[in-house]
Amino acid sequence: MIDLASERGSHKQPAAKAPWALEKLPPFPVIATRLLHTLSKPYVEISEIGKMIAVEPVFATRLLQMANSPLFGMHQQVKTISHAIMILGLQRVKAIVLTRSLGDFVAPAMKVKALRACWQNSLAGAILAEKLAPACGVDPDFAYVAGLLRDIGRLALLVKYPQPYGNVLAVSGENAYDLMTTERELFDVDHCQAGAWLIQTMPFPPELLDVVAHHHEKPVKGPFQMVHLVHVADLLADALGLGVLAPIDPQGFDDVLKYLPHAARSRFHFDPEDLKAEVDSRIQFWD
Repeated sequence: MIDLASERGSHKQPAAKAPWALEKLPPFPVIATRLLHTLSKPYVEISEIGKMIAVEPVFATRLLQMANSPLFGMHQQVKTISHAIMILGLQRVKAIVLTRSLGDFVAPAMKVKALRACWQNSLAGAILAEKLAPACGVDPDFAYVAGLLRDIGRLALLVKYPQPYGNVLAVSGENAYDLMTTERELFDVDHCQAGAWLIQTMPFPPELLDVVAHHHEKPVKGPFQMVHLVHVADLLADALGLGVLAPIDPQGFDDVLKYLPHAARSRFHFDPEDLKAEVDSRIQFWD
């Protein structure tokens, strides 16, 4: 069995050879790979990013749609990519690129209802992490990306093995089996281990490796970090009925919020029904 990122805070280079279950994965969209590498540089010209996006109509359209959404309340229509980038900011652009890219990556498997639920759960976790971020004093765009990528290993497994992974979900759900244990039995790697390997091959900060590898673990005493915020977002998705499987040990909305620091909990003011409605609406935007 492969043990990837087994120790919290261990950010070694990934093994030269991928776990067998991740060999010959379908390629991630080229535009996303190029943009991620460019956006990882200390200094980036908006014009450079604009040119890269402009040649990809799907990405350009999504970017303009977002810039013209009520969220930003623009009085005049945003018509150019460069203007949209200035309004949204580079971190929000990265979030949009990642969302669209992951959506394209998993698209071949989305005809299966159970697998579509996995993608929708990734989106739900991203949106909820973004919602939690201000109360926790962290950047909402980075929290969104962390929530979106937390289960990238699951998305990779379901794209490579749609029918077998669908069977894993069915067997785990029908028998209340632990999903990660079932994954390891079939693939020799669970989705957190798979994600940890994948995330180390991409230009992301080490903090995201911690999130991907450990977000299902219960928080321990110490500073409240991004991995803890994403853990709460993941549990909130379950509590709002947006999970992949019915939780073995279900928790209510208010019970989940108890994992937040007291100060953050006092600043998080959302009605569960209103929050779910907003999450559902935003999922439809990308789904």
